[in-house]
Amino acid sequence: MLLYTLCVLAVIGFSVFYLFFYRGWIRERRLQEPFPEDWQQLLETQVPLYRKLPTALKGQLQQHVQLFIAEKSFYGCDGFEVNDRVRITIAGHACLLILARSFTDFDEVSSILVYPDAYHVRQVESDGFVVSESSQIRAGEASSHGQVVLAWAECEEGAVNPEGHHNVILHEFAHQLDYLDGTADGAPPLSGEQARHWQQTMTQAYEQLRDSLRHHQQPWLDPYGATEPAEFFAVLTEAFFQQPEHLKHEQPEVYRALRGFYRLDPLNLGNAQAAQAH
Repeated sequence: MLLYTLCVLAVIGFSVFYLFFYRGWIRERRLQEPFPEDWQQLLETQVPLYRKLPTALKGQLQQHVQLFIAEKSFYGCDGFEVNDRVRITIAGHACLLILARSFTDFDEVSSILVYPDAYHVRQVESDGFVVSESSQIRAGEASSHGQVVLAWAECEEGAVNPEGHHNVILHEFAHQLDYLDGTADGAPPLSGEQARHWQQTMTQAYEQLRDSLRHHQQPWLDPYGATEPAEFFAVLTEAFFQQPEHLKHEQPEVYRALRGFYRLDPLNLGNAQAAQAH
């Protein structure tokens, strides 16, 4: 009887450890390993913002990248070969979004599929008895099931043009953050005054963008952001990291809302509230 009780307690103890502590334990062990020197060189060349980071944030990004590459599965599609340059480029840009946040924000991300270039997606839509089929060309997409698809040519474009309008990695991983509350609706999980400010500010800015396009005016943001609120958030994220001065000038309250969510200011990276939990 005593042996049985001890076995039951041992099983319960192991289950509790595995469910609540194992992931943190294994992450701490991984972070005890030195960050490879060739990975650091790749961060410097493939993630231009890395060179502007203060020492503490460089270390934080390295840790996030280390965990990202250890935990996420990369798959090459259409014969594309995934190497360290590809992994570091994608992981480095993705982890900029959680640079001052916890790595747990990406816990549900499981796999990254990489195509050499823009790829075709076949869509079948049904409207009653009418079934239509269409083909779309995409540079990336994200799903609520933890899968991100990227076109490498577009990833490289963002890496070599850090002040441009587009960065497909930032865009698709912003969608993953949007999914944190279960749905991609343009409002990542927030609470209290921060949530109220976000809703008011983003709703007003979104409608302003749509109104400017209706009146054929030059918009302050990539017009794709007017497609739906989820795309608005993703496009704003690109602008926040790549064109912060422009975004702050055009929409200071939007910039403030994004700064609060990401817990850093791209125009003043020394004041980032670096998260310590992984």
